[in-house]
Amino acid sequence: MTEALRSDTKSADLLIELGCEELPPKALDSIRDALFNSVKAGLEKNNIRFEAGNSRSFSTPRRLALLLSGVFPSQPDLDQERRGPALQAAFDDEGKPTGAALGFARSVGKDVSELETLETDKGQWLYTRIQQPGQPLSELIYPILEQAIKQLPVPRPMRWADHDFSFVRPVHWLIVLHGDQLLEGRLLGQNAGRQTRGHRVHSPGPHEIPDSSAYLQVLQDAFVIADQDQRKSRIQNSLVQADSNVHIDPDLLNEVNNLVEWPVAVSCSFEKEFLEVPHEALIASMQDHQKFFPVMDSHNPGRVTHRFIAISNIESAHTESVRSGYERVIRPRLADARFFLEQDRKQSLESLIPLLDRVVFQKDIGTVGDKSRRMFKLSAKIADFISASSSHASRAALLAKCDLMTLMVGEFPELQGTMGQYYAAFSGEPAEVSSAIGEHYSPRFAGDQIPRSQEGRIVSLADRVDTLVGIFVAGLRPSGNKDPFALRRSALGLLRILIEAQLEIPLDRLLAMAANELATQQEVKPELLLDVREFIVDRLRGYYRDQGHGAELISAALASDWDSLPDLDRRLNALAKFMGQPEAVSLAAANKRIGNILRKTNEIVSEEIDEKLFVFDEERVLFAEINRLDDIVKRLLKKGDYGDSLKQLATLKEPVDAFFEAVMVMDKDDDQRLNRLSLLSHLKALFDRIADLSVLA
Repeated sequence: MTEALRSDTKSADLLIELGCEELPPKALDSIRDALFNSVKAGLEKNNIRFEAGNSRSFSTPRRLALLLSGVFPSQPDLDQERRGPALQAAFDDEGKPTGAALGFARSVGKDVSELETLETDKGQWLYTRIQQPGQPLSELIYPILEQAIKQLPVPRPMRWADHDFSFVRPVHWLIVLHGDQLLEGRLLGQNAGRQTRGHRVHSPGPHEIPDSSAYLQVLQDAFVIADQDQRKSRIQNSLVQADSNVHIDPDLLNEVNNLVEWPVAVSCSFEKEFLEVPHEALIASMQDHQKFFPVMDSHNPGRVTHRFIAISNIESAHTESVRSGYERVIRPRLADARFFLEQDRKQSLESLIPLLDRVVFQKDIGTVGDKSRRMFKLSAKIADFISASSSHASRAALLAKCDLMTLMVGEFPELQGTMGQYYAAFSGEPAEVSSAIGEHYSPRFAGDQIPRSQEGRIVSLADRVDTLVGIFVAGLRPSGNKDPFALRRSALGLLRILIEAQLEIPLDRLLAMAANELATQQEVKPELLLDVREFIVDRLRGYYRDQGHGAELISAALASDWDSLPDLDRRLNALAKFMGQPEAVSLAAANKRIGNILRKTNEIVSEEIDEKLFVFDEERVLFAEINRLDDIVKRLLKKGDYGDSLKQLATLKEPVDAFFEAVMVMDKDDDQRLNRLSLLSHLKALFDRIADLSVLA
């Protein structure tokens, strides 16, 4: 079967636009990309040729659009070769066609006289060629679109009018153009046309699209920047031009980009008296509630000025009126924040502790108050273990969740921890305590810093390990995409703090501490702690892969007798450096060979090696080298110097190679064989103190 393009085939750009009511800004990017990928996959599946690399998708608050480049108007024709019955079965003795011949002729749409004869090594057969015309794009595109729409990740689909279908928002117009040709059809309650809509105020339209290639320009003339990347760039440039100290949060920028079609920056301000409110609350008010961009104080990092920039969706001749409107809506939000602050400060942070018992953390492991008391005891134990201030750390742990009961955090949940730090300072708590409260949620996201203070690290560890063990006890281990208690993030934060702060706390010891505190409420079985450990180690593999370490290298280090995570980290980094040396490959291969030999034998290998049984000099030399290095490596390992330990072990390359070249390990003589197995067992144990090199072979 072969494909053939028609001589009259001419490709053109395919434009698809769904005009909607205002689309959800936070979901718009994912919906657009999913639609684009699904339609491309549909074209490929149906063998419609197009230039995928030059195709684009576009979105604004009121439209989803695809501009697929160089799309052919139909599938290619298919040339098929069909073989029928054998010639002797196709005709009778009188040369008349049999039922087999007539049936084959009907199946290919021809008369028997039009059929040809095919000669092969196995005989002669009736044969013909037929051409199957490809289906036109106009017949295929609507089923492709319908299937793509069904697969969209729409958070809350809507129904409208009396339709029996749903979509992310009601659809008001539809365009399906192939070049300058309208592909007629109906989708989501709309007949396809060639008219789009412009900016609601400046140029509502309708506006006719004469040709798919004119799409972007027609909208540009109608005050709509359809290209989201171009629109985002315009927003960024206008913000910086308005004030170079503007703070541009990436998530807010994406959201605002999906709220406007013709962005215009407007510089605004509010009364300076509101600067008495913690600046994190001011930023939250501007960014999260009003979608404004705060202007930062260039002389005081982290602090805002009384200025902000709004992105308008209109180019007004009365800029002052627009500015006044934005300033009018921000004042009540800032006044609310100031009111919350004043009310919250009327009581100390400590006075809120009893209120935590009213909030259920998880029904099987108690309230937030229960969690705070466990964190209090855990923090003291962790602090004692690493010789830190247990009084400050445990006090911070006891107060860490109290700000959840404040008006400010009730209105701005993202400020938990931050407001706790402010309120602790207002209540007269020591600086070490207040800063630890503010830091204990860190790292909050990928790339975020770990807590800076030792007390903050301790409280963060206590919080995370209590959550991990507690939620596992409750039987709510994450599965698939479901992780309501953010255990993956907790585990990653925990291991980052231990590694990056070089806290020498054995992971098993930390999990046991948490289990002991939970034991008064729930039984914690030893096998459950093994599950938690495995869960954390899985996150650890991902953490090291993100740092560029290979999976085999990570497995080799994890297979060692590591204790704390900083200890594992030193092993891994030393191993990564060692594997760049020429001796490493040979020793890894030898280690694997030794492991295979020892694993396959069913004999009991003694720890004792009898020098009198040595026959070859290569045995004696290897034994002497193992004994020499044993004491040296022990001293280096006590200091955690894995790099120098591996350098010393690298000197074994020649005696190991010589041993395997000269000595038959599995000798027929029982004493010889067992003695050599014992020698190899000692050699492997020497390497395994650092890592399992056999994994790297």
